[in-house]
Amino acid sequence: MQNEMMDLVKQFNDNAMKSAKRFGELNLKTFETLAAKQSEVVKACFETGSKNVEAMSKAKDPQEAVALQQEAIKACSEKWMANVREAADLLNATREELVAIAEEASKYATDSAEKAAELNQKAWATNLDKAAEAVEQAVAKASEFTQQAVAATREATEKAAEASKEVADKAVEATKQTVKEVKAVKVA
Repeated sequence: MQNEMMDLVKQFNDNAMKSAKRFGELNLKTFETLAAKQSEVVKACFETGSKNVEAMSKAKDPQEAVALQQEAIKACSEKWMANVREAADLLNATREELVAIAEEASKYATDSAEKAAELNQKAWATNLDKAAEAVEQAVAKASEFTQQAVAATREATEKAAEASKEVADKAVEATKQTVKEVKAVKVA
C-alpha cells in the first residue's frame, strides 16, 4: 500500500509540474504575442507619420496640411485602438486558459485526494495527513502560478496602454506644433 501512495504522490507531482509548465508556456506565448503586436502598431504609426510628413511638404495650403495631419493621427489612433482591443481579447483568452489549467489542476488534486483518502482509510490517519499536506502544497503552487500569470498579463496590458498614450500624446503635440508653424509661415 505504501507503493500505491508513492505512485499517487509521484503522479500528483508530475501533473503539478505539467500544469506549472503549461502556465509558463502560456505566459511566454502571451507576452511574445503582445510584444509583437505592439511592435507592429508602433512601426505602422511611424510609417504613417513619415508618409504624412512627406505629404505635408507637398500641401498647397495650411488647411490641407492640417487635414493631412488629422488623417494620419486618426489612422494611427484607429490602429492603436484595434491593438488595444486585440490585446484585451488575447488577455481574456489567456485568462480563460489559465482558469482552465487551474481547474484541471484542482480537479486532479481533488481526484488525487479522494484516491489518497481511500488508500489512507486502509492505513489510517498518518498517511491521510501526508496526502492532505501534499494536496495543499500543490494547490498553493497552482494558486501562486495563477497570481504570477495574472500579474504578468496585467503588467503587459499596462505597458501597452502607456505606450498607446505616449504615442497619442506625441502625435497631438506634433499636430499642434505643425499648426503653429503653418500659422507662422502664413503670417510671414
